[in-house]
Amino acid sequence: MSFFRRIFGGNQPNDNLRIIITRHGERADLALGKQWLNKMLQNGGQDPRIPPLAQRPQFRDWYYDPPLTIDGEHQSANVGQKLLQMGYQIDYCYSSPAYRSVQTATKILESQGRKTVPINIEPGLFECPSWYAGKPFVFVPPEYLAADRRFNVNPGYTPLYSGVDPTEDERVYYRRSRHLIREIIRAHKHQGGTVLLSAHGGSIEAVTRGLRGLRHRRGRPEHLIQEALRVDYCNFAILERDARTRDWIVRLPEAHNAPYGAELTRQSIIPLYGISTRHITPQTVGQLRPHPSSHSHRRRHRHQNQYHHHHR
Repeated sequence: MSFFRRIFGGNQPNDNLRIIITRHGERADLALGKQWLNKMLQNGGQDPRIPPLAQRPQFRDWYYDPPLTIDGEHQSANVGQKLLQMGYQIDYCYSSPAYRSVQTATKILESQGRKTVPINIEPGLFECPSWYAGKPFVFVPPEYLAADRRFNVNPGYTPLYSGVDPTEDERVYYRRSRHLIREIIRAHKHQGGTVLLSAHGGSIEAVTRGLRGLRHRRGRPEHLIQEALRVDYCNFAILERDARTRDWIVRLPEAHNAPYGAELTRQSIIPLYGISTRHITPQTVGQLRPHPSSHSHRRRHRHQNQYHHHHR
């Protein structure tokens, strides 16, 4: 019996199942510098470039769990609008416990007029802990978020993973991601619909590997950080399951933000989407090389510094 047949069982699904995985929007610490939180404290806990923050037990914990900037919220809302234009209205939502991911999910849902869709906080969607070099994992408790009217967090959701294992390396992260997506598919296999996973840059590679027909080709953990670096703020990937064949289809990209000067082929890329992009034809896929002086390249350079800092 095949892998997907074991997941889906013998019953024919009622509708197509679609999974959208997105990275969060622009995060405050990378955009505003290392002293961003100290400056907020000096200004009474406010910054015009950062939206009002939720309550949490310790204000200093924002240093380890940074929020989005105002621009990051706008990016997230633009993603929701673009998805709606593409025909993807969100029916179900799971988010990493990172506050920036919860904010991203909220703005995507709001922009679609889908604020009533509850957000399930799932620690299994958090990125690879080994990149954090021993820093603590402190998230806003779900009950705090559920009490905040800006967020429609599901207080009754029982997560598949109770927390983040700080000893987890890339290899274990791949296993965790495979188990997580299997269980999410199992939960929605009969009713179908569009499932949003609001997560991180590395999530797109780790979560989609099996669904992209690469189950028998093991991911290379030592390369995962490079896969994460390819993913700009609010890039997203779309996977669709055909109700008749039960096969997973990766949609051809309208956009793909290329890695540093690397030539791309359809066989080697995960289709990533940007907020506003042009269509990529088969003839132009291998021609996308960001100019070193481009704004996009500079932003990715900051992302690279982020991951390398965590990885040390």
